[in-house]
Amino acid sequence: MEPTRITSSIMFKHMLEQNRVLAGKAGRGRPHVASLLDAAPVTRDDRLAILTFEAAEFHLKFAGIGVEAGRACLRACLDAAVERFAQGFPGCDLLFIQEASPGEAVFVFEHETDDQSELFYWYLAYRAAVLRAVAEGPGRTAGGDLDLRVGFACLERNGDLPAAEALFGAVCKAKRLSRQSIDAAAVPSRAELASLFAKGLAGVVYQPIADLATGVVLGWEAYARSPSGIPIQDALRLFEMIGSSDKALEVELGLWQLALAGVGGLSPRQKLFLNVGPACLCARDSQAGAFSRLVEAHGLAPGQVVLEFSERLSPGELAALPERLDDYRSRGFLIAIDDVGAGHSNMMLLARLRPDFFKADLALTRDVANNPFKRVMIETLVLVADKIGAKVIAEGVESELALTSLVSMGVHAGQGYHLGVPAFPKPEGGRVMPPKAGYGQVAAGDWKCASPVGDLIEPCLAVDTGRSIGELKEMLADKPVMCSAVVVEGDAPAGLVMNYNLDKALSSKFGVDLYHRKRVTRLMDASPLCVEHDTPIEEAARQAMNRAPAKIYDDIVVTRDGLLAGTVSVQKMLDTLAKVQVELAKGSNPLTGLPGNVAIEREFSRRDRERQASCLMYVDLDNFKVYNDVYGFSQGDRVILLTARSLREAVAKEGAPGDFIGHVGGDDFVVIAAPEAADAIAGTTVALFAAEVPSLYTPEDRERGSIRGKDREGRQREFPLITLSIGILECLFEASVTFEDLSHRVASVKKLAKARPGNSVVRDRRAPLGAAAC
Repeated sequence: MEPTRITSSIMFKHMLEQNRVLAGKAGRGRPHVASLLDAAPVTRDDRLAILTFEAAEFHLKFAGIGVEAGRACLRACLDAAVERFAQGFPGCDLLFIQEASPGEAVFVFEHETDDQSELFYWYLAYRAAVLRAVAEGPGRTAGGDLDLRVGFACLERNGDLPAAEALFGAVCKAKRLSRQSIDAAAVPSRAELASLFAKGLAGVVYQPIADLATGVVLGWEAYARSPSGIPIQDALRLFEMIGSSDKALEVELGLWQLALAGVGGLSPRQKLFLNVGPACLCARDSQAGAFSRLVEAHGLAPGQVVLEFSERLSPGELAALPERLDDYRSRGFLIAIDDVGAGHSNMMLLARLRPDFFKADLALTRDVANNPFKRVMIETLVLVADKIGAKVIAEGVESELALTSLVSMGVHAGQGYHLGVPAFPKPEGGRVMPPKAGYGQVAAGDWKCASPVGDLIEPCLAVDTGRSIGELKEMLADKPVMCSAVVVEGDAPAGLVMNYNLDKALSSKFGVDLYHRKRVTRLMDASPLCVEHDTPIEEAARQAMNRAPAKIYDDIVVTRDGLLAGTVSVQKMLDTLAKVQVELAKGSNPLTGLPGNVAIEREFSRRDRERQASCLMYVDLDNFKVYNDVYGFSQGDRVILLTARSLREAVAKEGAPGDFIGHVGGDDFVVIAAPEAADAIAGTTVALFAAEVPSLYTPEDRERGSIRGKDREGRQREFPLITLSIGILECLFEASVTFEDLSHRVASVKKLAKARPGNSVVRDRRAPLGAAAC
């Protein structure tokens, strides 16, 4: 059957004649707007399908190649599509071709198949054949990059929907499909689809979603599996592309039923995450009521079910979501937006949706440890979620480095193979989370780590100042965006170039022309953060925190006697600090939070090993036992906390960053500090303690200056108010000193200090421990 071809000029003439007739009937001069689809012969709409063709942005090509070449190019594209139709769609009759405008056409054809998926597979092969032919012919005429988009859809008649409206809807579906990149190898085969519907859904697996603060499982996402092994989501996507909503709805409802039946018991705070596609949302009859009853029949409350909607939905589908979700939300269901960062949503839409969970897409979380821009985006998403009472779930957590990075950014929960693989029955339990490592803890002074930053040094790329930017880019071409190169003069660092800053400069307008041949000094940071290898990690972190925001994630250059030793990444430094803090916390005193005996011994051994001259200060409370007996343990704890606070404030004011405070136990404390600061620390501690301790007594005892209690023999007598006794002894560590040697010396100086009345500071006048033999 020879198709009827209506060219643009004939169609416009037809429209003008129709306008004149209608305007005359109306008696007015207002023109009638005729649809370009009015001329289509819609007779057997239950057997009709369409193909759409569009040369994307052809008006820009036309400006470059001229009118004559442009018309020839479009005619060649249309001829290629017509010539391959019979082979691409065997047994189908091409009824009508309409050129809607330059670069756009619609084919209407008749088919005899009852299976729309078969037509879809024909379309995939036909689309590939037409695109190949266009690339080899008219595409070259248009400059080699003609973007021809080919779409497909079947007409669907629902109820009394007029044929013209069905055709209009089909054109819209086909144009949307034409804009999608389809990997034919990833589409389920016809045999797989047949197996899927013949055997039904085979089962369901559950992937845990872990709370990144506690490590407990806060919920599971359900994934269905089919007997043929194809992912159900691929099948759903196929049905969406074909436009067959009834099959997609059948599969989706089957997935929900399986997921609810197999999930088993959930605690009140645990959730089941279910994916929801456009088919369920677009169903004419509301599914919310039926689904609510289904959830309750399986022993769950609607508040335990989270409906996931992908951000990859079309803009139109996303825009319709808020209204369609109202019924689900009113019944108590929670909402999650999936694939955030990879789709079409915007801030206004998110404000209307009010999601309970944001699921950051894999594309956003991949390499987040090495990409400062992704870090900023995720941190911003966390900030937005915190403001509206939502939670961020990071998808694709595949490594320990990614996990520690996401924890440090405050992400609420994570999902990925590093946290748990999909399985049935659902994986229970949790895992130990890495400590949160962020600049906030450094600013608050919550960390104490005297280990040198040199322990974290990594090899780095070093280039001399004479290198060109083009040469440096070649060296960094296959490196992550967060890697760096240190610019050196001789062996001394002169500057730093971060790879992402290099990419930013070269990708700007005329960036390659401006910088490619210039020396690296043109783009380097001439004042990077440089620290000596023996700088404590905590101090290096504080300096890094105080940099300008644009440099906050730049590497730290480490030197040894002014010469380049290597670099340290911010993430590695923060992770190390957090791990050290956890180790210290394992032996810390539960009341004061100060490191305990294990950490004290470790610090003493480190200073002995590194020959770091120090003063050890032993702090003890006088008359504490009787106070505890008279005032009770609760008030006694307040005295202990006052002592710890006084020591912290004194060390912060008089000491150095590497100074150490430990809590031996009870009312005994230890400070290890530089020899020149010991006396000042002791004096300030005594002053701070003496100023506040009277407030912990009753007015009567405070006025009297004593309390009445029992001594060790059980006799009643008066005891002075609590005071501090501090014994100081010097350790040169020129020769090795054992912890036993220290204990004996401490016992004697402590006894001497306590023998003096009131607050006392006693320095051991004997030869320092660990002094080299003469």
